[in-house]
Amino acid sequence: MNKEKVYNKAPLFLKRILLNIVGYSNSQLRYNKDYEKYLLEYKNSWVLNESEIKIYQNQNLVKLLKEAFNYSSWYKEKMLDANISLSEISKRPILVLSKMPILTKVDRKKKVDQLINLNPSRPTKAIGYTSGTSGSPTKNYTDAESINRSFALWKRFYWTIGIAEKDKHIRFSGRIIINPRKNKAPFWIYNYYEKQLLMSTYHLSDRNLPSYIKKIEKFKPVFLDGYPSALYIIAIFLNKNKLILNHVPKAIAVTAETLYDYQRVEIEKAFKCKVYNQYASSEGSPFITECIEGNLHINEDSGYFELLNKNNQPAKPGEIAQLVVTSFRNFKTPLIRYNIEDTILTTSLKNKHCNCGCKMPIIEKIIGREDDILWTEEKGYIGRMDTAYKGLKGISKSQIIQVTPLKVIINNVIDDDYNTLIEEEFIKNLKDRLGQNIDIKINIVSDIPLGANGKFDAVKRNFKIQL
Repeated sequence: MNKEKVYNKAPLFLKRILLNIVGYSNSQLRYNKDYEKYLLEYKNSWVLNESEIKIYQNQNLVKLLKEAFNYSSWYKEKMLDANISLSEISKRPILVLSKMPILTKVDRKKKVDQLINLNPSRPTKAIGYTSGTSGSPTKNYTDAESINRSFALWKRFYWTIGIAEKDKHIRFSGRIIINPRKNKAPFWIYNYYEKQLLMSTYHLSDRNLPSYIKKIEKFKPVFLDGYPSALYIIAIFLNKNKLILNHVPKAIAVTAETLYDYQRVEIEKAFKCKVYNQYASSEGSPFITECIEGNLHINEDSGYFELLNKNNQPAKPGEIAQLVVTSFRNFKTPLIRYNIEDTILTTSLKNKHCNCGCKMPIIEKIIGREDDILWTEEKGYIGRMDTAYKGLKGISKSQIIQVTPLKVIINNVIDDDYNTLIEEEFIKNLKDRLGQNIDIKINIVSDIPLGANGKFDAVKRNFKIQL
């Protein structure tokens, strides 16, 4: 039995102990002297000028490409095929990068053990699974530097919006921290080591929302972060019932989903503070973060971004662009020219500058991650469903279509690892999140077509939610 299953079956008092054991372990791994060094580095690079940033990118690109050449069998093969040498990497890293093939989602998922960096000075410290918008888990290896740099960049984002490292906060994510069938508060657990109250996103029904609001008032978080869909559900309830929070947080930071304009309006109205957007991924893609002036900055110190139009040419100002990213965050599982299959809208203003002090480029909008919000009578509103797939083999692509509040159709593209036990586990995961009374029909299909906008629709809802 794995750790997650042990946790899920544990009573509440034991869940608190287990979660804080993990919280302590994570804190030791994430926040140490190397983390402090990287955090200082990123705070300094936030205000570098354009030429200084280019020097920084070149230095990190040389380091990344050399390690990939020496220690990754997949990348070395591609470099040798393109007649790339270590000498050329040192002299012309940007040119070398342009010679590299684009890494697809399929190769990132299926060839991870060839992509991995086997440098003996980078032992694996953690193995995680991500699912993203494809609805299919992807293995991710990380070493100590990758972990420390990722959390230093994340904390740098908070620093830029006025949040201190030790400020207590509330987090909403897709992890199941409380039994989904539980129908009475508490629906949260406190992580002592990060001063973080973890709130379940699977109990946000009208019946339970007063308990959430009461706990938020009592806890008095300096800030909140997590899925915008969860924060939006609470905001709608507050605004609809004309409830006023006595405690006003400093800020709200959203992640993992597309932040829609209508969500931002409702959340800021309910919580009386500014919402800040950010873009990254747990597999290690570079960051895009919103600053205090409301502008979205490409964090060029976290990686190299190529903004490409549908013809794989550099996008023009005001054009929708695919993100092809080369990351300086995860050296253990390198991402070099990775098409992450998310899109942004480039700014139509040439040479737009920001008064926040950051000189790094600005984009207009993050368009990617268009997962929908589902709704069931038992659970109320449900945001991202990607965690239902984590750890499951055999599902190469999946789509959830909610036909009615009580009926869901799942289209799965499967491989040889799929079997009835995986399907049973998958159905259980779905019902934990959607409710036990949901009628779930699973179709095995050969392929799932893209949506009208050219993106993969992982979640579709065929009816309007009556708010």
